[in-house]
Amino acid sequence: MEVSLTHALLHHHCLVRLAFRTTFSTHSSKKGMASGALVQSVRPLVTLHPPVAPSAPAAPRISEEQVQQFEEDGATVLRGFFSSEWIEQLRVAAEENLKNPGPLCDESVKPGEPGRFHDDQFLWMRYEVMKRFIFESPAAEIARRMSRANQMRLLHDHLIVKEPGTQTTTPWHNDHSYWPLKGNQIISVWVALDYVPKSSCVQYVKGSHRWQLLHKLNTFSGEAERYKAMADLPPAPDIDSMSDKVELLSWDLVPGDCLVHQSFSVHGAPGISSSASRVGDDVRWDPRPGTLDFSWRTKGNLDPNLSVGSPMDSDLFPVVARRS
Repeated sequence: MEVSLTHALLHHHCLVRLAFRTTFSTHSSKKGMASGALVQSVRPLVTLHPPVAPSAPAAPRISEEQVQQFEEDGATVLRGFFSSEWIEQLRVAAEENLKNPGPLCDESVKPGEPGRFHDDQFLWMRYEVMKRFIFESPAAEIARRMSRANQMRLLHDHLIVKEPGTQTTTPWHNDHSYWPLKGNQIISVWVALDYVPKSSCVQYVKGSHRWQLLHKLNTFSGEAERYKAMADLPPAPDIDSMSDKVELLSWDLVPGDCLVHQSFSVHGAPGISSSASRVGDDVRWDPRPGTLDFSWRTKGNLDPNLSVGSPMDSDLFPVVARRS
């Protein structure tokens, strides 16, 4: 987006997807986010236990060098921004979601295959702790600072759980291709709820956000019919065959670390063989055929009531951070 600095400071809005990754081991792991129930068809917010007030969030200490590195690479890791209180409460919420998933839940392990690859969205509309995490934890402010934004809106939350022994991989893709959006100021913040070794961590193709790729969609379980409306797009790149041409970014993670990536960044993840589990002015509504808004409306009864090309000004995508 070509704008003057003054324009960017006054009107720069961005969009964030907050995600949780957990790898369940011998203890229960959980994860979620929440705000307020906006659609009558969803269940009331659930208070899983009397919430412990996490430590008051300090302003995230993010350097200009970290922001510049993120802008160059399209993905980065930030260490220790989330307290143990937040992590424990999110683990509890994630465990509850595994037992009682929502209408947008996907299970990507095929019958007869080992393990479990679970994901669910919009948990903040059902779990009080998830709502509190979104609005009270450092996550939204991290996203705002990393994107140099005045204001951040939430796109959705996303819980992903791979259990030990799950051989199903996360295929190479970028998030932007799946979303009914247009623009470059869209990022994801992934919070680690468990120890994730580099060998199991998501891998990013360094600099791939600059490719601005829109690719053909598949579910992670390989159900091609689900996104057949996108058949005319090129397939996602076969990064495994390009090992001599690309550099992959990946990190060891501990609970409380987070990954930040741009929506066009190409990434994927291996199966889990260990005993650990892991779980703007520029942004416009662009519901292309096959993008996730179809599932949000038909399965979740979630409709932002936006026209094509309009800003993301909807209660479904609440403002979660502003420049003070």
